[in-house]
Amino acid sequence: MGSIVTIRDLSKVYVRGRQQVEVLHHIDLDIAQGDFLALMGPSGSGKTTLLNLIGGLDSPTAGTLEVGGQRIDRLGEGALAKWRSEHVGFVFQFYNLLPMLSAQKNVELPLLLTRLAAAERRRRAAIALQLVGLADRVGHKPGELSGGQQ
Repeated sequence: MGSIVTIRDLSKVYVRGRQQVEVLHHIDLDIAQGDFLALMGPSGSGKTTLLNLIGGLDSPTAGTLEVGGQRIDRLGEGALAKWRSEHVGFVFQFYNLLPMLSAQKNVELPLLLTRLAAAERRRRAAIALQLVGLADRVGHKPGELSGGQQ
């Protein structure tokens, strides 16, 4: 199988005032299609930074980053946002749910970035909630759901 992720000589430097913090230093990595892997290391070692780069949430300072056959390190902000909306799904450590919206509306929210009609967004969100066993909780707000339901 080919690689789904190919990283060569990847570096990421953040600037904090006058200080430069090099979080990733010349990383090479290949992830084969179908692989299941875990990324482990101590706090501050660059795990989240690497995942943010692979997911297109951030851009590298140097090096090349190819995901699914596309060089995402070459994409500008708008093109990267479009690429994310078409190719990436995120499950964040924190839920990032909007407390004033129902479960249904929270699930529908990312679909506003697509060209789907409102009825189709509602339908897809309802299906997603049904698939995870929350069909009976669509009108509940995050504060009315358990941690697992959130």
